[in-house]
Amino acid sequence: MTDPIEVAPGVLVFTSATMCTTSTLVTDGRRTLLVDPAWHADELARIADELAERALQVDLGWATHAHRDHVLWHPRFGEVPRLATPAAAADAAAHLSEIRIALESTVPAELRAYAGEVTAYDGVRLPWSGPVAEVVAHHAHAPGHGGLWLPELRVLIVGDMLSEQEIPLCSETGIAAYGAGLNRLAPYVAQARVLIPGHGVPALTGTADDPVSRLAADRVYLDALTAGGPVTDLRLDRASEWLLGEHAANRASAGRA
Repeated sequence: MTDPIEVAPGVLVFTSATMCTTSTLVTDGRRTLLVDPAWHADELARIADELAERALQVDLGWATHAHRDHVLWHPRFGEVPRLATPAAAADAAAHLSEIRIALESTVPAELRAYAGEVTAYDGVRLPWSGPVAEVVAHHAHAPGHGGLWLPELRVLIVGDMLSEQEIPLCSETGIAAYGAGLNRLAPYVAQARVLIPGHGVPALTGTADDPVSRLAADRVYLDALTAGGPVTDLRLDRASEWLLGEHAANRASAGRA
């Protein structure tokens, strides 16, 4: 895991050695919102060490969706509410055994027992006293995918979307739902100074790889996919076998395998 980078005042992003998975801390200097802590036991402990070194207390956890790398936890984070959208919480509950089995090769049993234990939250603004965090819910990528918009900081945390490394992963909820999710995110992307994906590098305004460019790239990909023509995307040029498989699944979902 990398050392955290501060992408905005009080917003720290760690990056896992596995799939460049990001974990985000939002803090006011004392209280902390912890988003998607991942992935391995030593990396979860590394986050806990950083919290201790900075004398930060976790007040709230947020899981953007119910995939195994986004519903992890460590007892050193504390017994605090761990929330997700209602659809994501239901998805986690329905697949709890599968989530924990999938983590057997990377996470010890004592930590797997915490995986997936999230509670449904149906509000718009997260219930904590730190920087305002608004839930941006949709069904792209996974049921109830819940991004977070930090309006005071103009930071958008999007979970497993808008990555410079991964194409849109549509197989679980479908291409139409993915397109609708992009539309849901679009007004926030337009305002964002910083965009934090669940996998990859944060996008910053004023750079070639800015939030608006990320959104445009995903729309171009989906448009080409549904049109049935060739799909040209730099992410496919450097894709792993796994990601190429996801692209094939997208094409099949579009009816053009």
